[in-house]
Amino acid sequence: MIEWEMRYAADENTIDCEDPDQPTEGVHLQYSLPPYTVWTDINYWTPNTTYTGPLYSWDSYSESIPVAAFGPDTKIRWYQDLTSGNNWDHWGIDEVEIVCPQSQNIFWSNGLSDSLNQWVSPTTTTDYIVAIFDSLGNLATDTITVTVIPSPDADFSAISPVCINQNSDISLDNTPDPNVTYTWDFDGGVVASGSGGGPYQVNWPSQGTYTITLTATEGPCETVQTQTVVVNSDITVTITPPNPMVCPDSAVDLTASGGDYYGWSPSATLSSDSGATVTATPSGQTTYTVTGANQQGCTGSASVTVQMYPDPVIDVNPIPSEGCEPVLVDFNSSITPGAVSYFWNFGDPASGVFNTSTNANPQHVYAIPGAYDVTLDIISSDGCPASASYLAMINVYENPIAGFMPDSQTVNMSNPTHTFTDQSTGAFTYYWDFGETGSPSNYSNLQNPSHTYSDAGTYYVWQVVTTEHGCSDSAFAIVYVERDIAFYVPNAFSPHNNDGINDVFRPYGIGVAGDYGYFMRIFDRWGKIVFESSDLEYGWDGKINNSKALPGVYSYFIEVQYSDGLWHKYYGKLTLIE
Repeated sequence: MIEWEMRYAADENTIDCEDPDQPTEGVHLQYSLPPYTVWTDINYWTPNTTYTGPLYSWDSYSESIPVAAFGPDTKIRWYQDLTSGNNWDHWGIDEVEIVCPQSQNIFWSNGLSDSLNQWVSPTTTTDYIVAIFDSLGNLATDTITVTVIPSPDADFSAISPVCINQNSDISLDNTPDPNVTYTWDFDGGVVASGSGGGPYQVNWPSQGTYTITLTATEGPCETVQTQTVVVNSDITVTITPPNPMVCPDSAVDLTASGGDYYGWSPSATLSSDSGATVTATPSGQTTYTVTGANQQGCTGSASVTVQMYPDPVIDVNPIPSEGCEPVLVDFNSSITPGAVSYFWNFGDPASGVFNTSTNANPQHVYAIPGAYDVTLDIISSDGCPASASYLAMINVYENPIAGFMPDSQTVNMSNPTHTFTDQSTGAFTYYWDFGETGSPSNYSNLQNPSHTYSDAGTYYVWQVVTTEHGCSDSAFAIVYVERDIAFYVPNAFSPHNNDGINDVFRPYGIGVAGDYGYFMRIFDRWGKIVFESSDLEYGWDGKINNSKALPGVYSYFIEVQYSDGLWHKYYGKLTLIE
């Protein structure tokens, strides 16, 4: 007896596969004997168009095997000989068994139980013998050989994880068998190389987990093995800072992230060509590229351009840049592109705390002669330091010391010449002003000049000495030129003898200033003023109130101013003779 499970499908004209839905589209159960050219029906199951009944659900079926079909070489099949619609009908069988009636005694070899049906799983080709005794004592035996074909080896290895578009090496664990057909399913992967049993190189264009399936087929046997490959996305590498700006001759640290290993280029101006952080010291605008990789070998690249601020341009204009001690210098600075801090060193340590300044345009007084170096350090508006040094930018020249000596303080008009002796130091040129404005010889450039004055008086003589750098000093002195002075006072006169000689008492002088510089009084013996005059030409005629004075001794007091402006006083006695 043969038993099985069977079902017709109800697919309603599904493309390529529909269902048995016509009376002529049923399934035949048939047997055949060698040479298997004729098949004989055991039964036929007619379908219907309503998809009802047990045929359209899984159900159990059993049929007795005709006696004519008994034998070790009999073949049995389920067969559909007619279809309609789209090519094929869909139906299936399962759980096929050949069984004997339970009233029989069954004996199996190879240590199997005495049950009607046996499930065997031999590892090698094995003969199985069955002996059946019915209730009448009849004996029937049969032998079946179960041929075991070794399952083909489908073990393989695949490199995982890999990166997007990175090849995974896929290969059999053993040497490919030429008798085995290898069918690979790479789950959408792109085969870069390989065929048959491999090895293969396969890559995937996107991130994910992919299942590789290998079906190894040899005859009716097949083995299916799978391996998963994890495809990681390429890493994203970034560089910080993203837009670095550096000052000339300065450095900047560049830090990469996103990977486990890094390689940098160009390396000529880098502290290292590897590592997450490197120090760049470019000589100009430079683009650096870093390639990062993770533990799985996935890579990514990033670039950054290090731009350079322009060199600050420092221009210093001192006004003045040279002069005579002391020199007050205004320092004017011009910085491109601008500055946020200044530090001046005036090169003048003797000035103490005043030797430096943080002003943009400072002033400094240089008190000591010499050449001074000036340095200006700045921080530009871009934040870049810069320095400018100027050798001997400021020159301070020593002043001369004027001085001279006249040959004498005073001369008179009988010899009105003064000679002057230079006593200056550091002089290169000389200039003299003798104080006699209007005189054609009032000026001189001689070192030791002389000057003859044309008139008596007090004169201010100036000396101006100048160095070769134009530094000057002056000195002055007062000299005097006196007139020739003579003053005579008689000691007696005879106003009353009518001889016309020596009738008036008066002094006589040379170099007297005149009416405003003269005064005379005459006193009698008792101190009474008997005469006075402020005119040198007006003398005493010997009368008192128009009467003749008595002969005798009288006293005089005279004040006279000479042409040099000096006053002189004269006291004395005079005698009036009868």
